[in-house]
Amino acid sequence: MPGSITALIIVGCIILFFVFVFTVHAFITLDIGDSTALSVRVLFLRFKILPKKKKTYKIRNYSLKKIRKRDEKAKKKAAAAALKKKKKAEKKAELDEMTREERRALKDLKKASKPALSDLLSLICRVLGSFCFRLFGKIHIKVARLNVRVGAADAMQTAVLYGVANQSVQYLLAGLGKITNLDGLDRAEISVTPDFLSSKIDFDLKLTVRVSLGNVLSAVLRAGWKFLTGYSRIKPDPDKSKDTRVAASTPRPEKRA
Repeated sequence: MPGSITALIIVGCIILFFVFVFTVHAFITLDIGDSTALSVRVLFLRFKILPKKKKTYKIRNYSLKKIRKRDEKAKKKAAAAALKKKKKAEKKAELDEMTREERRALKDLKKASKPALSDLLSLICRVLGSFCFRLFGKIHIKVARLNVRVGAADAMQTAVLYGVANQSVQYLLAGLGKITNLDGLDRAEISVTPDFLSSKIDFDLKLTVRVSLGNVLSAVLRAGWKFLTGYSRIKPDPDKSKDTRVAASTPRPEKRA
């Protein structure tokens, strides 16, 4: 009887976890004006990413115990750095003692044991595409304001940049509307104005991105699995690496003069 109760509690906790993950949303707010502010809110928890919190000095952080703890941490860090430097020097000494053929064999072995850069970049692009594709249509963006003031060196350049910026904003909103859900766009403050008294482009933007934690978790797991399976396919064969090492370690015939 107690075992069945424990099993029911475990199953109930698992169900509650998945219900929590797939019903709770994260709100990411970006505000660009005189300064840039970026924050993330989940339920009642808010995390400020930008601007960075100014470092404050508290008296309790300078107690004798905490000072000794920081000194011990600094000593461990210095010892680790010295050990790393020593190993690097020993490795350099070993390389200096090797012959040219041995160094070439070691270089070929390292190169053969790693996947090709082109294959790795292709895999990363496919993984990022899979991650974005899983989130298409599941992200909600609420634009509060989007004001662009266009200025340039002279009036003609300002007029040209104003036309480009106006068209770009329309294309941007249209593109976001196709891959995401734009909420409250009819109530948003959106404007593109020329500023003939300024020589720069100013942005005044505030938007909130809402996404389900379950959708993000699903996209991350799928992308991670795709990366692992793809990496296992492009990973070099150990036998091939061995053959490369043997071939590279074989002395090459010297060229005749």
